[in-house]
Amino acid sequence: MFSIDERILSSCFILGEWPLSTVLLKNEACYPWLILVPRKKHIQEIYQLEKKEQQLLIEEINQLSLLMNNYFCPDKLNIGALGNIVSQLHIHVIARRKSDPLWPHGIWQSSMSATPYQECELNNVLPPLCDLIKGNRF
Repeated sequence: MFSIDERILSSCFILGEWPLSTVLLKNEACYPWLILVPRKKHIQEIYQLEKKEQQLLIEEINQLSLLMNNYFCPDKLNIGALGNIVSQLHIHVIARRKSDPLWPHGIWQSSMSATPYQECELNNVLPPLCDLIKGNRF
């Protein structure tokens, strides 16, 4: 049975599921940061997915990027699949703004600790994001 690595889940909120991936919100209030986790066991790299799954993942990345661009109006989207700490395939899509604390540097290059969402922020952020994710059909 498939499960998302606990190290990912412990710092995220589940927004919904798309055909291939579970969509998560990273508990980091400084940056709108969503994560796609393909629901496939023992996959660490995109090339390990079947061709159709690779295509679907690209479609999901594109769709999530478009949603984030329209919803958050960032200066730049950062998209990446690092996996140095958690090897389970997961794709980060992060909306960056010139006003964010680390601009223009990468968010992984900092010793700055995470800024979790406050409960009132979550109450404002989660419902519309869940609606956006659930409202998208593939």
